[in-house]
Amino acid sequence: MNNKKFPQNLHFLFYAVGAVLGLAVTFFATWADLEASYYGFDRTGGARLGSLSCPFFMTETETTTISVQLRNSTDKKVSPSIKVDLSSPISQNSTIEKAELAPGESKYLAWEIGPENIDLNRFVFARIWTYAAYPLKDQEATCGVFVLPLPGSGVAYTWSMVILSLLGMGYGLFIRRDLRTPGRNPDYERFSFLAIVITLGLVVSYLGLWLAGVLVLVLAFLVIVISLSYSFRTP
Repeated sequence: MNNKKFPQNLHFLFYAVGAVLGLAVTFFATWADLEASYYGFDRTGGARLGSLSCPFFMTETETTTISVQLRNSTDKKVSPSIKVDLSSPISQNSTIEKAELAPGESKYLAWEIGPENIDLNRFVFARIWTYAAYPLKDQEATCGVFVLPLPGSGVAYTWSMVILSLLGMGYGLFIRRDLRTPGRNPDYERFSFLAIVITLGLVVSYLGLWLAGVLVLVLAFLVIVISLSYSFRTP
């Protein structure tokens, strides 16, 4: 047995598993948010509501929540109306409720989603619209949740994949750093850059920036293709 080859294979295994898990989370989160942006919700052209939060994953029998944080940054009491649209295989579920915010107050609102909201076989979509309440402007946001055909909790799968991704890539790079020869090492640099790109993908997925997620996935694909091409040319 080649003892020197084993740690090299080990580092690649840890890194590859971590990279695949990170790309999978980014891909499915971006896909769900992209589908949500083109779902049949009304479009009103309001400012982006950046505080909308949806889980990356849920399971087929799970009930979970989406949430939004409203903040009154003015010195006056405001009472905005909030319209909540949720997907459904039959027709959209829409509700309107009112929130009262004192000057400077923040309020956290949450709504349940479950199996009854699954549409297109594997997604749950949500749209939150806050009507203008002077001096606050109209705001809106959409998000999507990918439904896993698995038991258990979507949050548990999400955190497991994210933590294993970061640990796998980090440990793989740590081993690779110990193995590298003196001087510039293009392989290590490419692995490090790809890890940064994948970590950025996890961040933009958490923020619900699906367009940035698409760009990250394209960049990661190009880095992988270039790395594989270089590896095949290297004796």
